[in-house]
Amino acid sequence: MSADNDRLGYSRDPKHAKDPAPYGEADALFGGSVTSLTNGGSRHGDVPAGAPPVIQAPALSVVAPDPTEAEITAKLQPIPPRPPWPLQDGLQAVDGWAGPNSGVGLSEHRAVDNLARVGVRPTVKMHSQRGWRGLLYRTTRLNLGLSRDELYELDLYARIRRNARDSYQIGVFGLKGGVGKTAVAVALGSTLSKVRGDRILAIDADPASGNLADRVGRQSAATVSDLLAAKDLSRYNDIRGFTSMNESKLEVLSGLEYSAASRAFNDADWKAATDIVSQHYNLVIADCAADMFQPAARAALSTVSGAVIVASASIDGARQAAVTLDWLWQNGHRDLLNRTCVVVNHVGSRRPNVDTGALVTQFQKHLPPGRVFVLPWDKHIACGTEIHLDLLRPRFQRRILELAAALSDDFDGPVAT
Repeated sequence: MSADNDRLGYSRDPKHAKDPAPYGEADALFGGSVTSLTNGGSRHGDVPAGAPPVIQAPALSVVAPDPTEAEITAKLQPIPPRPPWPLQDGLQAVDGWAGPNSGVGLSEHRAVDNLARVGVRPTVKMHSQRGWRGLLYRTTRLNLGLSRDELYELDLYARIRRNARDSYQIGVFGLKGGVGKTAVAVALGSTLSKVRGDRILAIDADPASGNLADRVGRQSAATVSDLLAAKDLSRYNDIRGFTSMNESKLEVLSGLEYSAASRAFNDADWKAATDIVSQHYNLVIADCAADMFQPAARAALSTVSGAVIVASASIDGARQAAVTLDWLWQNGHRDLLNRTCVVVNHVGSRRPNVDTGALVTQFQKHLPPGRVFVLPWDKHIACGTEIHLDLLRPRFQRRILELAAALSDDFDGPVAT
């Protein structure tokens, strides 16, 4: 500090040289009061002249006591009350609701629900997997999007995945044997199970020695009579021990063993079985008898919400299907006709002796639009063995997919009780 003071007080240039400041002028610099004595002394003692001045520290102020809580409260400004939270349209005022963080009154309308109305533009376009579009993508990675047929197939999937209220039941009927009724039931149930992914059960309701379990792949020797004789069936696993399942996860409950049965499968058996399985399965498909007056068939008609009538691609099979439609109309099932589909099945490889297009036109007059389907002949179906969806021809799979979509369109409608 002495060297710095020398630089400030002295300069080589005489013009800028300054005399040292007298002691009295240093008060402002050191912040204290320095009193010079006439004899060169100091108030604090005899100090020789020329000694450095004594700096007096400023007097300390007296510390005031801390204010009390009452004084602090009195000096605080009051906080104005918060205005009420604005209610949205459709909401009513709820007592005690403090705003959006409160969970009261938000069940009818939530802010997060509004995000569902916001359109999001997809950043990645789905590429085609079939046809020339799929070949172009695999070779050049040029993505032209899905073809019209692929978009149509996605729409069928979306229709099939509709939510079914309660346990939806579908009956498969046919007044004549050998028309492929059981094969259609298995293919339909397997398609629904594969696309939807939920629990679907097919019940063999044909008392005349039905072979539904054989077309799926019999895994359990239990029958519907064993299910009805069981005591505790409150869990799904309790019922699963009586059913068989294929690779599409379609489950099948076999009918009564014809050779060992003491009586036929009747209406009481159907009602008791459906009361049990409806608690654990979303969809129940019934492979019914060919006789509409059979008690089990009549009981199934009273509980099913959708129906499929199978006819062979022949004039005789078409006549039997027409009789079935008339029977439903005249026996109190007119409402069921609005949820009924007709399937014209080619059971032989030869060309039929009837114009299938004309059959479709005639059946379409008695049903809602898009309710008549023509199934082509399939070699895998004709073998009579276990049915695997992957072994069916693409045309057959597409017709079954359309049939499943048409039946799924009725899931939003009333359910028969």
